[in-house]
Amino acid sequence: MVKIFSPCGIVCDDCDWFQGEREPACAGCKEVAGKPFWGDCETYICAEKRGVEHCGQCDDFPCIDFMERYDPDEGPINAVIRAGILAYRERHGDEKAERLIKSLTCDCCCG
Repeated sequence: MVKIFSPCGIVCDDCDWFQGEREPACAGCKEVAGKPFWGDCETYICAEKRGVEHCGQCDDFPCIDFMERYDPDEGPINAVIRAGILAYRERHGDEKAERLIKSLTCDCCCG
């Protein structure tokens, strides 16, 4: 089964908030129309305005705004990894992107 991806490249199914392991629980960007518990998601808003399912489909991708939006706990590498996944996803599809993500993680520490 194909995982749920957010417009910015986060895999919702792998997120602790989406899985309900952390509070407050999150239903995913698409379900909450880009208004997760932490506030308005500028990336979601931008994707909606441009009429794309995810940033990898945008003509301006990767833009400065995308590259400057990342989880502060993970740092800028977070945006670089998401950009790569979105580019791969756009070219090869969701199922291959899911396999790529799985190959980058391990059961011992990454879920």
